[in-house]
Amino acid sequence: MKTRRLIVQTAAEVFCERGYDGTSTTEILARSQLTRGALYFHFDSKQQLAEAVASVPAEVFVPPDGPVALQCLVDFSLRHAERLATDVVLRASMRLSAEHGTGCARGAAPHEAKLRAVLLRMLQQADRDGELVPGADPVEVTGVLMGFFTNVQPYWAKTTAGLTHRLATLWRYLLPSIATAELLPRLRLHPGRAPQPAGYGEGTAPALSGSLS
Repeated sequence: MKTRRLIVQTAAEVFCERGYDGTSTTEILARSQLTRGALYFHFDSKQQLAEAVASVPAEVFVPPDGPVALQCLVDFSLRHAERLATDVVLRASMRLSAEHGTGCARGAAPHEAKLRAVLLRMLQQADRDGELVPGADPVEVTGVLMGFFTNVQPYWAKTTAGLTHRLATLWRYLLPSIATAELLPRLRLHPGRAPQPAGYGEGTAPALSGSLS
């Protein structure tokens, strides 16, 4: 299992830098300093290896529970940005997903599709709960948030330092446009409510704090 994890980790680094088409098993082997026999003992092909990288644990897309849907959405999105900043495998998964699903695990929705679905579901819940102002369209707001996540592409090849802070800035300007006046002062910009799955990710970025008021 240790060798398999090393292969997946190294492959993720190369996928982040070069994309699926630009990645070769030769480069992965050179960086991991493993033999080709060791690679093919665990993976039959580059496609199978990409599928392993793209197979993000389902727990990553589980939002936190709470009485305020918008707060749960803020917390979830910031934590996801935090994970992207600290986990090269997660970044590689998103890049593979963005490349028209190349390398995504069979039978599983791409990372991008899963993220879009959970953001939309939470915004629709906020709308049903009366937390959104009239005219705030959950589909359009989801598109704004997905634009942020897909635009981290230039940073895929390295740790995306400050990513949570950039997302918090986006929320600081976006929330006054979508949240009701009654709810807005209660919302906080911090990612501290969604626990990270055990054994997943490479670290934890500093939490944000502060309110919108």
